Amino acid sequence: MSDPKFEVTREGPNSLRIAIAGQIDATMMEVALQRLSTEMQGMAHGTVLMIDEGAEWPTLGAIGVELRHWPQMMGMLHQMDYAALVSHNQMFRSAARFESALLPGIEVRNFYDEASARDWLTSLAEPA
Repeated sequence: MSDPKFEVTREGPNSLRIAIAGQIDATMMEVALQRLSTEMQGMAHGTVLMIDEGAEWPTLGAIGVELRHWPQMMGMLHQMDYAALVSHNQMFRSAARFESALLPGIEVRNFYDEASARDWLTSLAEPA
């Protein structure tokens, strides 16, 4: 098991990069959701690049935190239009496809490398 990590970086007015590693527990999930909320302030029609750096399925406590913050999470999702997941973990890739089908208004695609994911997200940018 690797050390847990949740890093969120605002890369532009409407784009985020999230890197996750290890197993997220309830305490870390609280911190992660607060960071995410802070970084997403003012975003609209955004994109997110999610990088799996050895992530593991979250603990039951972490899932409980997500459920407790469900309305806040749904609000954050409405600020996003596209998400790219970079992962070789088939379970995470399947979950991303499932979420994309269930969540109206956001398209989630899987990639094996960050460059391809960034190319896809960049291709979606509207001309200035």
